[in-house]
Amino acid sequence: MSTLDDPQAQRIVNEASDVKAYLICLEYEKEFTAIAGKLRCVIILGFLLLNAPNQDVRMEVTKCILSCKDESDLVNLGSSFERYVILPFQRSNAKFQRAPVKTFEAVKRQVKVDIREAPKNHKDAKDRALIRDNWTCVATGLIDSNVPEDPPPEFAIRTECAHIVPEATFFGVNPKSEQNPKLDYSASILAVLSRFRYDISSFNGEKVHSLTNVMTMERNMHDAFNRLKFYLEATSQKDRYEAKFFGPIPLRDARQFVTFTTKDPDYLPVPAPELLALHATCCKVAHLSGAAEWIDIVYRDADEIGVLAPDGTSGDVLGYALASLSNHTVSVRG
Repeated sequence: MSTLDDPQAQRIVNEASDVKAYLICLEYEKEFTAIAGKLRCVIILGFLLLNAPNQDVRMEVTKCILSCKDESDLVNLGSSFERYVILPFQRSNAKFQRAPVKTFEAVKRQVKVDIREAPKNHKDAKDRALIRDNWTCVATGLIDSNVPEDPPPEFAIRTECAHIVPEATFFGVNPKSEQNPKLDYSASILAVLSRFRYDISSFNGEKVHSLTNVMTMERNMHDAFNRLKFYLEATSQKDRYEAKFFGPIPLRDARQFVTFTTKDPDYLPVPAPELLALHATCCKVAHLSGAAEWIDIVYRDADEIGVLAPDGTSGDVLGYALASLSNHTVSVRG
């Protein structure tokens, strides 16, 4: 699918810089038609422009595109967004790679100082989300099996705590080790979000478990959400979203609309609209560009190959397999 086919294409026609950046992407889409890897990276940039969650993100993507000196820079930029924006949200995996934009490094060095271990209070986040979500899966309305009712409901399910910004974004590292790939990759993700004007301090450390970043979900719906096959699209009504899917709907009970409510906004806040918008953007860009399918293939190949090919043809498999090894949270020591 080309970005020309996207219905959001007309949204950016009034912004001269955005149009210039978009036209650059279109030009290289045509040039890279027969080169799948390069084409995917350029299409990612085009769809990021068309589906940016807000104007700040679109401006940052535009600035990065216009700063590229040649096609190599452009491809590297698309690859960077794929690995530092899309990949962390898909299956919460991670990858170490140096960012292609020089000014990015300054932001990343500052972010490294603030990275903290995601605290081990996942259960507390789940318990509070259950209370806020009325002991039901937000995506289906099905009741959690631990609901405190007497007698218990005839039919109930096991739910899970779904994070919008993945917990694995906050990898445990020793900040004294400047060459630690976990520190570098985690800082890279947060640096991108920071450049997109997201307040990363609002979900750093223990705040990653804030109720603004978590929801109660049935296991299959949670899996689809993590794999970027299911997202929530904001409607004109506050805290009301339309459920959108790429591929089959995981459950027949899936709701068409999800509305978040709370009886205590201070202690039990609803999920943050800006984080849900970011997740929605990752879903759209990943699937419309083909990145989601590519990542699935690479992970499948990593499981099947086991041993790297001597001719180097499994280099991409190695890269993404190494990414998954960084998906662990341990303590940060000062």
